[in-house]
Amino acid sequence: LEKLLGAQGGKKTGRPMISTKTAQGFSLIELLVALAIVALLAALLSPAIASVIERGRSAKCVNNLRQIGIAVQNSIADNDYRYPVIETEPPSLPPEYAGQSGTALEVLEPYGINRETLICPTDASTLRNFAIHGTSYHFSPVIQDEIPVNVNIYGRRGIFQIKKISRLTVCSDYGPVHQTSGRLGLNFLKADGRVIQR
Repeated sequence: LEKLLGAQGGKKTGRPMISTKTAQGFSLIELLVALAIVALLAALLSPAIASVIERGRSAKCVNNLRQIGIAVQNSIADNDYRYPVIETEPPSLPPEYAGQSGTALEVLEPYGINRETLICPTDASTLRNFAIHGTSYHFSPVIQDEIPVNVNIYGRRGIFQIKKISRLTVCSDYGPVHQTSGRLGLNFLKADGRVIQR
């Protein structure tokens, strides 16, 4: 190099000097520290990710219940202004409804309800009520075959009339499956078409 510089009369050539050092990779300790940081971040974020996933599932369930509410209202309009009789648990229905009732899919399919609408995503991944009952939702036997005005409730102490249909539940999740505010809750479809979470 000195000979080369001497031959040029000590003038700089303007070209950068090339380093003879080679680049080194990560050491084992640096790699382990990086992996530990990634693992720590994953552990910190996993509850938040699970919460976001559950909120998405609950939103899908609420949408399903709203669609079921629209189908039930259309069914009422087509059937002498009476609530449909839906067998989610056949033993809960009296014998006089034989031939007048059906599963949720049979009764509501003409009104746009399909299998996917009757499956709550959280139930499908945990309790699996759809596999047992043909629907993830329990339809209230209280309002079946009732007129939506002054619904009669038959109890041990006699017959009661409910004048506000907003107090009646058409259907709900079979069990508390949705994580809301740190506890498990249910989604309810009310007779006035609202969906509430408790």
